[in-house]
Amino acid sequence: MSQPEMTVTFSRLKAFIQEAMTKLGLPEADALTVATLMAEADLQGSDGHGVTRLPQYARRIKAGGFNVRPNIRVVREQAGHLACSCRGSIKIHRPRQA
Repeated sequence: MSQPEMTVTFSRLKAFIQEAMTKLGLPEADALTVATLMAEADLQGSDGHGVTRLPQYARRIKAGGFNVRPNIRVVREQAGHLACSCRGSIKIHRPRQA
């Protein structure tokens, strides 16, 4: 028997991801950034970068595969992008804002 289809609002999805990431040890601001980007990925149809990654991220965090409190620093800056040393954190790729 299949489950009925469910619609989840963007804000509810973002809150769910943020809460999960916070419980996994990410600082509030970082959890909000990750949650926003993951929910936006789902909204734009990039499902492989959205909430479906949450279980994978949770497993890696629990196993020590992601540093939840990295010291991220910019190592190279050019027009249109930044290269950062992320120190084992979840990589977030976003175009540089002008």
